[in-house]
Amino acid sequence: MSDVLITGATGFLGSHLVGAAAGAGCGPRAVCRHSSDTSRVRGCSRIDRIDMLDPGAYRCAMEGVSTVFHLAGATSARSREAFDRSNAAVTSAVLEARRLFAPEARFVFVSSQSAGGPSGSRPITPYGRSKLLAECIVRRSSNWVIVRPPAVFGPGDDAMAPMFRAAAKGVFLSPAGRGGVPLIYAKDLADYLVRLADAPDAEGRTLEPSYGKVFGWSEIRDLLQTASGRRVVRIPVIPPLVVAAGWICGTAGRLTGRSPVFDFHKGREMVAKGWTACDPSRAGVPGWAPATPPEKAFSETMAWTGQRL
Repeated sequence: MSDVLITGATGFLGSHLVGAAAGAGCGPRAVCRHSSDTSRVRGCSRIDRIDMLDPGAYRCAMEGVSTVFHLAGATSARSREAFDRSNAAVTSAVLEARRLFAPEARFVFVSSQSAGGPSGSRPITPYGRSKLLAECIVRRSSNWVIVRPPAVFGPGDDAMAPMFRAAAKGVFLSPAGRGGVPLIYAKDLADYLVRLADAPDAEGRTLEPSYGKVFGWSEIRDLLQTASGRRVVRIPVIPPLVVAAGWICGTAGRLTGRSPVFDFHKGREMVAKGWTACDPSRAGVPGWAPATPPEKAFSETMAWTGQRL
């Protein structure tokens, strides 16, 4: 396989994708912001620090690649404008760079299930809205694939690490009721993305790879319990308190100049009902299904979290 370009390679999922691409015989290249920490990126043939809003800055990294994997973006931001700049404007710049320097390359855009919201057609957060806006930009181009992963977890994920750390101490806080979330393990998602590079049935489609089910909160508690090797008590929190906690975290973040991972909008997504999961057979890659059982995936993530304590 020829070289591929990965934006967002310094992030959680991006670092897994670099490893999967290298393991598949690709030559992964990476572009990142000037301020990015590249310490956990292993296996790239080159890493270019650029202004990601400047299409011309991609030239050296993009020329000659067969696939562009666009993962770069923001999952937390202090304003709607910041989300739109990081998720939509950067996507537009990467697409323009592909048009200029690698017009035959496939464009694989990693969006989010948040772009469709629980209903699948209407986002309920500024993050989801910015991802949907980016999708609209991608759909106006050619030779594209849009991927809407559900909640992604695995080693390297600082966003879900608090949940695993709490479970290691015997506690799991979750919204009250019978809700839940669809999931996918980062290593399986990275393998899936690599296989999309030359999957003929995927072009022009919006795909949602996952385990094919919505994991209920009690089921997630059981997985955490198995992974931690100890009894884990689920503490249900009524939805208004979940949203209120998100508002407090978001307000504190704004006052301190930070972009919190959990805020009012994330709280709304967490308590929302109606999230769905597509069967892996409909994920656009014949024969693909997550290779890692949930029990093993949770155990590997718990082990990584333990190393970080």
